[in-house]
Amino acid sequence: MNSYKKLIVMLMLPTLFIACKKDEHSLGTVLDKSEIKYSVTQDLTADPGGNTVILKNLTPATLPMWDYSTGTSNRMTDTVRFPFVGDYKIKFSVSTGGSIVQLDSVIVKVTKDNLAYVNDPLWLDISGGVGNEKQWVLDVNAKNFNGPMAFYGTTNGWLAEGGPWSSGAFSTGCYGGDCWTWGPDLATIYGGMMTKGDYGVMTFGLKNTASFNAVKLMENGVIQNGSYTINTGAKILTINNGNILRGYKPAKNGITGISNWTTYKILTLNENFMQLGVIRDKDVDGEGPAMIVYNFISKSFADN
Repeated sequence: MNSYKKLIVMLMLPTLFIACKKDEHSLGTVLDKSEIKYSVTQDLTADPGGNTVILKNLTPATLPMWDYSTGTSNRMTDTVRFPFVGDYKIKFSVSTGGSIVQLDSVIVKVTKDNLAYVNDPLWLDISGGVGNEKQWVLDVNAKNFNGPMAFYGTTNGWLAEGGPWSSGAFSTGCYGGDCWTWGPDLATIYGGMMTKGDYGVMTFGLKNTASFNAVKLMENGVIQNGSYTINTGAKILTINNGNILRGYKPAKNGITGISNWTTYKILTLNENFMQLGVIRDKDVDGEGPAMIVYNFISKSFADN
């Protein structure tokens, strides 16, 4: 009987060896810089001033990472439009074989303004329009919203339906399966979600560039200077080298429970009111993903 068991084990060994070999995964070979091909092309037909720039990753089986000064992208092919005159550095890197390979940067020169790229009402409302800047503060005293923050489902989005706010038409902003809203009152918010106080001021400008500035009194007075761009179709705001005024203090899933403080869903935006949402994606306390929405009012509205 023992001899029979030994025979079975010996017959199984090759199978076990093959199974183990199949579980081994290779990250692949890291490509050399000389093997990675990409292009950065200014479309002078679309814009004689070179405002339209086409980015292409020409290397298959690599993940591209673009940093084009006013934003970032990981698309194989993308089109970027610069409204203002200036020199813009395009940084390009790829993920290959489990490593990141950085390529040489490219400088594109834009010689003419094309303000058509910032004439959407969203650009006007957030900044005051070309040549202006606008300051925003959190609605800490519930002058318009229930308070400075709310909780939404991850697939909620733009709340205005069919035109400008003045039309009075609104939808639920539901664009998927996880749609819900909860706007706690001030007592609940300051009872454990945020610290009561002055969170500072953030400024969006359109003076020769799309500039962003934040003075964050609740984050040790840090001052951030960056830039921003708006995807008007998708209603997405991207802030580079900075982030919005914020507060969320539960120890387990507060600010550190949110991975991305660069891109924000625009839920509402008009002359005086703005709601920006970020996804709480780190499920560390069993509550699951949610969108944390910050409610802003223009400083001029707050002061008056």
